[in-house]
Amino acid sequence: MHSKLILVFLITALSVQADEILPTLTVGADTFTNVTITKVTPTDVYFLSSSGMGNAKLKDLDPETQKHFKFNFDQAEALEKARAQANAKYQARLAAQPSVNPADMSRTPAANVSEGLEIGQRFPDFNESDLNGSPLSVSGARGKILLVDFWATWCNPCRGEMPNVIAAYQKYHASGFDVIGVSLDEDRNSLTFYAATQGVAWPQYFDGQGWDNKLAKKYGVQSIPMNYLLDRNGIILGKSLRGDDLQNAVSAAVSSK
Repeated sequence: MHSKLILVFLITALSVQADEILPTLTVGADTFTNVTITKVTPTDVYFLSSSGMGNAKLKDLDPETQKHFKFNFDQAEALEKARAQANAKYQARLAAQPSVNPADMSRTPAANVSEGLEIGQRFPDFNESDLNGSPLSVSGARGKILLVDFWATWCNPCRGEMPNVIAAYQKYHASGFDVIGVSLDEDRNSLTFYAATQGVAWPQYFDGQGWDNKLAKKYGVQSIPMNYLLDRNGIILGKSLRGDDLQNAVSAAVSSK
């Protein structure tokens, strides 16, 4: 079986104990309280706590906690090997692509993009399914601050901005901030592998159509990365936010009543 498919299969099939609540979880010298387990893989445990979102390597936990999460060293070692092999192939494929490092990636190199949705407008809803087949919509996040993020793994600027989106999610998710990703990828395996290895924890819409992605076409997206930050009622607070601008906008939004 292809190593990338092994990785995706193990992550999907062996994730257990989601939504379990623990009074404490000790990771090295740190002890987290009021812990809700969000996902367990053969190598990692992901959780929410009083301190926010976190994750830890199962091999770094004490033996009794490892038993609780059914940690299997041989299984974890096989997964790490599959991950390394898949990552090597992924990086080789990226290296073979032409180097593209503009501020964004547009349908045409000289595209003068005029986005159709403006700040202060209500973001039109959609009703789709995410990669796991779960319902996905803007209205489903009503009451939360929401970032609708259009991106792709093949987009260098998107990958460059992703750590900033992850940082905002980890810092503000417990305060009511969520993200919906709209992937313009054509290869589902590339998307699932990237999300699993980079810590992209939020749901993704994917239809494999690239620039003809159904939602990208619906909202007139002509370049990526592109995002819309929505308030708790679905009104657009900002768009095309990156770096400190995104962090500051999310901070202000979650603090507002």
